[in-house]
Amino acid sequence: MPYQISQDPRLEFSPVCRGILLINVVVFVLVEVAQFFEIPALQKQELFLTIGLFPPSLFQDGIYWGPFTHMFLHANLLHVGINMMGLYLLGPDLESALGHVRFCFFYLISGLVGAGTYLCISYVLQGQVQPVVGASGAIFGLLGGVVALYPLRMYVILPLMIPLKAYVLAVILLTTHLFFILTPFGSNVAYDVHLGGGVAGFLMAGGAALLHRRKYRDLIPTPELPYAKVELETLACRLAETEEVSESDRSRYQDLRQILRFEDIPSVEELRAMKKEPKKKE
Repeated sequence: MPYQISQDPRLEFSPVCRGILLINVVVFVLVEVAQFFEIPALQKQELFLTIGLFPPSLFQDGIYWGPFTHMFLHANLLHVGINMMGLYLLGPDLESALGHVRFCFFYLISGLVGAGTYLCISYVLQGQVQPVVGASGAIFGLLGGVVALYPLRMYVILPLMIPLKAYVLAVILLTTHLFFILTPFGSNVAYDVHLGGGVAGFLMAGGAALLHRRKYRDLIPTPELPYAKVELETLACRLAETEEVSESDRSRYQDLRQILRFEDIPSVEELRAMKKEPKKKE
């Protein structure tokens, strides 16, 4: 009998991630359709110069939207696929910690800083004049944010299916990117965009967590932090299992959730979503 497809638990409580993913996929499909029908104004070569990040267009023709719009334009299916996989794996974790609005700004600022890094290194210092497209700067910003908040969280590298801790992945990518930036062996990949976005994400997420913990340090001193984490995780599991929980426990959960929002503890909504299974449709 057919199964009813349940909503993806990673995106169920991440509307900003869903929206960004949808925009990128829709733009990519529209561009590919335009290539198929050979619409002159929507050919990739033209779009890369007017919507992508192309230094001469930015500085000489006044196309100031390039550093923003380049994040939603991709070169091919592999390009958009890898970036959207990164958004899918990393985005919900940060959106849960930062909140929807702040996560949206976090994503966009990471991409803009990545664009600025490209302009400073590749264009100004190295004299490269090539259009740049893709969400890679913003995606690496997500990786930087995850490393700042959850360095020990495991992620699986596709398609190799190799599980790595977030900080190990970041160290590998950082060293390889610096190698390709500082040597002539780099291909047509904007490694400086990745590097700039990743550093921006790390600093923003780390700074936000530091300010938040300082704000609540009088309520839960550092020596009591491990006990508070255990209490929050216990309350989250209880609330995810049943609605029959006292109002005092619910209130305590909300207070701890706010205080420990940057700790690596799943919320009630995330636990419930992970427990969902596809249901048979009669």
